[in-house]
Amino acid sequence: MGKRVFGELEFAILNIFQKDSSVRTVRDVMQALGTEDKYTTIMTVMNRLVTKRELDRERDGQSYCYSIQTKKTGYSLFEKWRQKIFGGNSALMISYLLEAGEDITEGELLQIQQLIDLAKRKGKS
Repeated sequence: MGKRVFGELEFAILNIFQKDSSVRTVRDVMQALGTEDKYTTIMTVMNRLVTKRELDRERDGQSYCYSIQTKKTGYSLFEKWRQKIFGGNSALMISYLLEAGEDITEGELLQIQQLIDLAKRKGKS
């Protein structure tokens, strides 16, 4: 496996924390990722996520424990990317995801349609 870009690794790390909102160390995250990424790379990305206010960090003896940021201020990481990459255009973002997702199943397309219908009913059209 080649080196990953920080953005990809950021999402992978956030995904681990969002699954169960647990408190984890860098080693815990390394094990959960199951990749060949180095300890220092994971630690650097996790510290950047602290700076971006996506993760919280607390000292625990000689190491730090990280958890998902619960008091969000400003945009989430995903919203920042939506703004930066797609200029805030949700339709453009969804169009890209649909075109890039070569393995999207009929069931997933049905779920997406249901989410669109729900958004319309809630007045987000």
